[in-house]
Amino acid sequence: MPASRGFFVNYSDLREPILTYLGFHGGMADGETEARIREILPRVEKAARFRRSEGRFTALPLFLQKEPYLSFLSGCSAVVLEAVTLGGEADLLIRRLSKEDMAAGVIADACASALLEALSDEAEEVLGEGRTYRFCPGYGGSDIADVKYILDAVRADRIGICLQKSGLMLPQKSMAGFVGLGKKAQKTCAGCILQEHCTYRREGRVCYAK
Repeated sequence: MPASRGFFVNYSDLREPILTYLGFHGGMADGETEARIREILPRVEKAARFRRSEGRFTALPLFLQKEPYLSFLSGCSAVVLEAVTLGGEADLLIRRLSKEDMAAGVIADACASALLEALSDEAEEVLGEGRTYRFCPGYGGSDIADVKYILDAVRADRIGICLQKSGLMLPQKSMAGFVGLGKKAQKTCAGCILQEHCTYRREGRVCYAK
């Protein structure tokens, strides 16, 4: 069902993912960048309208009956398809800031991406501890075009998400994926299509570390 909520996320909770989106993979940034993030993040939070729509299935939807989905969901008793968005207001803020100051726009985009991930993770906590992490089409060599099936299944139009002919979602700060229920699965680098070119692995780290 569609859901929306009010929220506030501390800078300390989002600092590392924001810096990662900005390319500071060591978690260190100059003072000016840190100050601008602290200034822009509250504006992104104020503009964002987090919404989520989900559908729970005990029988595996047809589009998931292929690899790598089958391996990922092996042992699960059900699957929850979900779509989430920060809404068009966040997109408008990013575009406006980009026109005024390109650097501010880049920082706002990173703040919005980190915020969307954090709120999505938080929303999934109601599914209980016996669940996998969120898997989105495009991961592990899967077909990003499968996003369409998720959006259709959860009626993502009800929370304002539409799919363009290009395959990109609007609002741009939106995401679609699924979570398996009935088992735990930890994120790993196995099967990632970016393994050979991964900046994190070269630094001895992983992209999904908290």
